[in-house]
Amino acid sequence: MRLGGPAGFRSDRELIAAAENLLKGELKIPNYDLWKFTVPFAATDLKAAPAPLQFASLIVPEILLDAYGLTGREEFFIMAREFIAGFAEHESAAWLPEEFLWDDHATAARIPVLIRFWHLYRMRPDFDPRVARIVLQLLARSGQLLAKPSHYTFRTNHGVMQNLGLLHLCIAIPAVPGAHGWCETALDRLPEQMRYFVNVEGVVLEHSAGYHVTGMYLLGMSLRFLTLLDRPIPSDWADKYWKARAYYGQLRRPDGTLPMYGDTGSTAGTPPVTAPDESGRSAALQQARDWRPDSSFSLFPIAGHAIWWRGLANWPDSRDLSQTVATWANFPGHGHKLADEMSVVLWSGGQTWVTNSGYWPYRLWGAEHAGGWEGANAPHLSGESKSSARTAELLGYGDNGQVTILDLRRRGPAGYAARRQLVQLGSELWLVLDQIQDQTSRRSITLWTVDPALAVVQEPSASAFRLESRGSGATMSAHFLASEGTEIKTFRGSRQPFAGWVVIDQTPTPATAFRIEQPSGNSWALALWVPEKRGGAGAVSAPPEMLDWTSGDRWKLRIPLRRGNVVLQRIDGEVLVQEGTGALNTVRVTMAGAPDISAQRAVIRSAFEAVEIQFKKKYRDLYHYRLRISYLLLAILVIQEMAWFLVRKVIQRHRFALRTALSSAWLIMGAWIIFVYLER
Repeated sequence: MRLGGPAGFRSDRELIAAAENLLKGELKIPNYDLWKFTVPFAATDLKAAPAPLQFASLIVPEILLDAYGLTGREEFFIMAREFIAGFAEHESAAWLPEEFLWDDHATAARIPVLIRFWHLYRMRPDFDPRVARIVLQLLARSGQLLAKPSHYTFRTNHGVMQNLGLLHLCIAIPAVPGAHGWCETALDRLPEQMRYFVNVEGVVLEHSAGYHVTGMYLLGMSLRFLTLLDRPIPSDWADKYWKARAYYGQLRRPDGTLPMYGDTGSTAGTPPVTAPDESGRSAALQQARDWRPDSSFSLFPIAGHAIWWRGLANWPDSRDLSQTVATWANFPGHGHKLADEMSVVLWSGGQTWVTNSGYWPYRLWGAEHAGGWEGANAPHLSGESKSSARTAELLGYGDNGQVTILDLRRRGPAGYAARRQLVQLGSELWLVLDQIQDQTSRRSITLWTVDPALAVVQEPSASAFRLESRGSGATMSAHFLASEGTEIKTFRGSRQPFAGWVVIDQTPTPATAFRIEQPSGNSWALALWVPEKRGGAGAVSAPPEMLDWTSGDRWKLRIPLRRGNVVLQRIDGEVLVQEGTGALNTVRVTMAGAPDISAQRAVIRSAFEAVEIQFKKKYRDLYHYRLRISYLLLAILVIQEMAWFLVRKVIQRHRFALRTALSSAWLIMGAWIIFVYLER
């Protein structure tokens, strides 16, 4: 049960090779460039490491201890010991925070590594009391820091990690001074956080498929720790956990990848899970082999997600599967929120077709853009801030197994409103219809980004494109149609404007993006995505045509397919799909209205605010603010004394009065800094 980010080695052989590189001072972990560091440890490497969080989380000794467990090679253990001792001595002598030295996540992640080292070291013949003291003192300081109210990251999964680090410590080494109190602190804080960390639908409320997996893993660890402490698992925790597993099953594709909405990476992986029983106990976490969606259509209105599948009877054969994911989640104050409400991810035939930028490494160029509207395919105002005041909601939905429709709306700043209708017919086509309304005349933008593995060729029509997978050869046609005044442009790996980027294996990778710019006043835009089957069946034979447009509730569209025309029509709460002529060839789908989720949302918000009142003012890292104001005050003081020296003879008679006035000014300035500037 680890709290650091997974190294991602694909095999024991790869891990052992990485440990051998560490002996030479070379850190090579998947998705990162090889980096040379000082053996066994140097404090300067905390700032220089390309993966500073992992380095401060003791990933070097973690890899070495893993390799030692596999091989028994002493050189691995000895270097792990020397690295830990060097790190501990530096950490104990530090006066100021350095990079991730006292970071909440890194501090929690060290606990399992140090405990594992202690488990191996305490009975060795080369046991040295000096090293033992250093390690135990580092554990004790880490426990003190994790329990400190001013360091508690209550908003995100980091707070859960902090509590789990404390539980891990007090279970493994209860004799460490303070361990009992830390355990009680964690057991007091965890129930408060669980009220808003995972909702009653089992969804981790951190706006991301990737962080749902992280949160599910942490919840599973929480259940196991309660069992090890011989405490019963709360029934609502167990219920949330089983639902969290089910939600993960809906997200996970046969190859283990996840739809990239929010801060979600491209790498496949399956977390270990547990199974709480009826007696309120939970077994050790282990890998589960069989993951499969349990429903073809799943709606999570409280969390703000919808997922549906086609072809589940053929699971896990990806060739006949398709997955559609839409998100409109927004929980203010919760972790990892990107500007992406109403974005969608389309996957079929084992290939991602339409996606978002995904998890963008924070230190790389473009992170600010990727976290904003430019990193998602949701409609937004030109220049709209990622922190704009806004709300998103589900208006309605319908599904009969063959036709699925989702109707969403987002209200943005100064009267801007975007409405998105997402429709899938069978497994052969998706259409996304956006309507934009505004109180003033502005421009609205939608950035459709496709997977980097796709080659894109423009068709004879200026608004039609052919997408082909370089790996599988699968193809799709994309068509765009819009009201007057709309511009359609294509970008690939563009920095200005930011467009056409997807993060693959921690690396921002150029991809094709279609930028739709339309007037914000009562305009509409259609994106049609049609996977092409062998022999061309199902492909679009001519551009789609909007036969009638009255509003988002009343419109009529014709899609010319090679097998014949398909006409889609919306009349208020009903969607009609007609192939050929006559009533017998018409399918009607009656839409259901959105359920009332106000009470459940209020419960989540109330639970969050109750903890926020306890910790908001306490948890603020003011080091950089204090450093900035200290430099400013020093500069003011130098200027003041230089001026005083230059005019000292002129002001001799008023020296006392001026010094008194300056002292008063410094007092006023100090009060402003303490009570205003640092309290903002």
